[in-house]
Amino acid sequence: MKHPDISSPLPLRTLGNESGMSLIEVFIALLVLSVGLMGGIGLLMSAIAGNNRSKLDTTSTILSQMTVEAIASVPANATPASTPSSNVTIVDCNPNSLLANHTVNTLGTAGNGAGAPLSSLGDIDWSQSAVSGYSMLYYNCQASTGDRQFTYEVRWNIQTLSGTAKLVTVATRLQRSQTGNLRFFAIPVSLKTIVGQ
Repeated sequence: MKHPDISSPLPLRTLGNESGMSLIEVFIALLVLSVGLMGGIGLLMSAIAGNNRSKLDTTSTILSQMTVEAIASVPANATPASTPSSNVTIVDCNPNSLLANHTVNTLGTAGNGAGAPLSSLGDIDWSQSAVSGYSMLYYNCQASTGDRQFTYEVRWNIQTLSGTAKLVTVATRLQRSQTGNLRFFAIPVSLKTIVGQ
């Protein structure tokens, strides 16, 4: 049996293409990684904005529902002199107690109704001026700390359908002065219900 010659040097491997990444390859990899991270950050920002709009939309819906329930608590044939009166009060958490109480007028009229003007589709027409007694600026704050969140504008219209029934249309949106930033944009929430005795 023949033994290999230990004294002879082993053949050297050539490094050639296995020498590692070049500087250009590293830059290309960093560029691809940067583009991916920017896309991820864009998606994250879009998700945050969507979450904020959902929060505003939910708050608008709750305020519209609260106003509808306050109006529905008054019989359709109530008058300012009757018991219960045709007016109810909604209180928000505004630190200025003079601005925290909102009188909600529940009197309606036939035809186009009383209160906020309606559009041709029967929704609240936000291009018209607010009507006193049929609108309020609701100061919304976090219940646990009392910190101010946003001020919402609530408007309603009441159409008398008969002596014992009325159609109530309520819409809520973020106050106009706070809608300059698109992160705070939300379509006004409108609710309609028929209230009877």
